[in-house]
Amino acid sequence: MHREPHTARNSGAAAAAGVLGATSFVGQSVLARLQSSLHQASRLQASALDESAATTAASAVSPLFAFSRQASPTAATGAAAGIHWQHLPVSPGAWHTSIPHWIAVCPLWAVPEHFALLQAAGARRLVALSSTSRFTKRDSAAAADRAIAARLAAAEDEVLDWARAHGIAATILRPTLIYDGIHDRNVAAIAGFIRRFGFAPLAGAATGLRQPLHADDVAAACLAAIGCDGLRDAYEISGGETLPYHEMVRRIFAWLGRPPRLARIPLPLVRAALPVANLLPGLASMATMAVRMNEDLVFDHGAAARDFGFQPRSFTLPLGHVSDHAASIAR
Repeated sequence: MHREPHTARNSGAAAAAGVLGATSFVGQSVLARLQSSLHQASRLQASALDESAATTAASAVSPLFAFSRQASPTAATGAAAGIHWQHLPVSPGAWHTSIPHWIAVCPLWAVPEHFALLQAAGARRLVALSSTSRFTKRDSAAAADRAIAARLAAAEDEVLDWARAHGIAATILRPTLIYDGIHDRNVAAIAGFIRRFGFAPLAGAATGLRQPLHADDVAAACLAAIGCDGLRDAYEISGGETLPYHEMVRRIFAWLGRPPRLARIPLPLVRAALPVANLLPGLASMATMAVRMNEDLVFDHGAAARDFGFQPRSFTLPLGHVSDHAASIAR
């Protein structure tokens, strides 16, 4: 049964918030939660007013600013939803609105591009997403994977150093495998492969442990963290269930209403192919990913649970909306 993620001491996360990377699938969950907070505040303000004053009360709630390089809803639609969309890049010199709270769900290495904007907006609190790939890909056989790990590590240092230098309280969250079943490159990608070919390839026994983390739980963690003072510089956040890779794939088959057809490739054969794969662009990461199916990628989120009430759900797929999701995956 789905359990609503817990957010502890969520003090004022809905007030004057800015979201970088707002059109990402995690960003959409962040906006939905912030909108919900805005609407709750509006209802409280309007409780002593007549019905005709409800809209006016809603407009009095602190605004929500969504920043993205991608196409966003029209200004009219965004304003009606309580969101002020801003197309990046934004000139810091022309920015005069105070936004004390910021959530960055864009790639972490893109955050430094917006330091001047955050300063112009009077940022006092920042929560940004990194990834546990900083650790899991650090010693990968694929150069591209190692480059990602190094880039994440450098970006974390740059963000935290800048925040300290400017008196901004910054917290970095490192999620495990993020999914929503539609837009992610993990579960949705596996589902798309199954729908197209009718089977899923596995390397060996594929017993490596995984902790799939729902995108909405990542959003909940961002909002919980931004509402807390005195947090650590960084936290690992993982899914509420730990399961072998092959079981995760079997559940995706069940979600799609298909019998599990697993094509197992002998692990020694995959390992033997690595030297050749490393010479071909794109194949190195695929080969090392296959090998990692038998490696445990597990992280303890106990510190996040203790410090800001992080409580993720188990591996949950939207069984009631298979047709909708299948159509989205097929497109």
